[in-house]
Amino acid sequence: MAIDIDKTAATKLLNASYLACQRAPVTSCSIEDTIDFVMTGKNCLTYRYIMFTALLAKAVNPTIDILSLQAGDVSEGAYDARSLASKVVFRFQASLLGNILDGSNSDPLVNKPGRFMHLSPDNAAAGGDPKKALQLLCDDLPRVDTSENARECVDYIVSMLLAEKTARDANRQHFERATANMSIFAVHQFMSDLLDQGFGGAALVLVTTALYHLQYCTEDYRIVAHPSNQSGTSKRQFSDLDLFYDDRPFMGTELKDKPFSAFDVNHAAETAFSAGATSLLFVAGRQSSFASQPPTYFANTREKYAKQGLYVGVTSIDALMDTVLAGHMTDNIEHLLDVIRDTAEEIGALEAQMWIYEHLAEVTTE
Repeated sequence: MAIDIDKTAATKLLNASYLACQRAPVTSCSIEDTIDFVMTGKNCLTYRYIMFTALLAKAVNPTIDILSLQAGDVSEGAYDARSLASKVVFRFQASLLGNILDGSNSDPLVNKPGRFMHLSPDNAAAGGDPKKALQLLCDDLPRVDTSENARECVDYIVSMLLAEKTARDANRQHFERATANMSIFAVHQFMSDLLDQGFGGAALVLVTTALYHLQYCTEDYRIVAHPSNQSGTSKRQFSDLDLFYDDRPFMGTELKDKPFSAFDVNHAAETAFSAGATSLLFVAGRQSSFASQPPTYFANTREKYAKQGLYVGVTSIDALMDTVLAGHMTDNIEHLLDVIRDTAEEIGALEAQMWIYEHLAEVTTE
């Protein structure tokens, strides 16, 4: 029979850890090398939640199987990690740590690494850091065999997150000073430099979202950005960047910072049409194959969906920047940078966040 983790006790333990680590940060624990790797590894977010949740569960109830993920796991000590992650761990980092662990998905173990019954080296994992993180967790989590040892590891993670939050808050203050009264020309250069970095498509998401906030700035519109190169987790998502008007789907935006095909266009158009949107815009990044003219297959898709009432368009990100910025030269342009920063946090674009703060520091010291 699965073990039911006392979520009230788990919440109290995290709150006590938060207060204690504020006074005296914990700087080591029995598996600190593994924790350090998982917390800093690229594309390891779900494994961070898996690790944090497992250690918290062990600290609350030492009889749990620390490698278990599902209540239906056949191992003795099985428990529901997904519920503990969403109802306790996610809420803790959101309420006390300002979403420092990433607040884009309140159900973090819904992602593929969290759907297995049990942590095992045989579980499917992306290559590189995620694969190594899985192996390290399988090897080292079982070494944490007492509630006291697990509590020390939890305190170590909480101390690490507190330090990250302090650094982020300092970066935000510097950001506000650096971006005050920036000219439209400086903002354009900043966005252009960001687009050159790419960040796996995240830069295109950030810049396009900022431009939309300038173009569609009334209360009637709502703009919802999504992480790049990830399938949608929201039932209402109908594109990479959704624009709602009066809370109804209005325009879908597909953000492509890589070559795209006729299949991509038709699939995106069908998704937007099925959601009830009235238009779909493809925004091509600097790494895409789009040049000065739309690919020929756009004509067929345009014609097909025009008959059904869906407008399908395509533009480059540089053309979109020129169009929007030229029409808003006297507006609150520096607000664009606030949107870029906030969106990077919301979609978990950590590499882009670091570049944004570092680049602004370089600009202000020149």
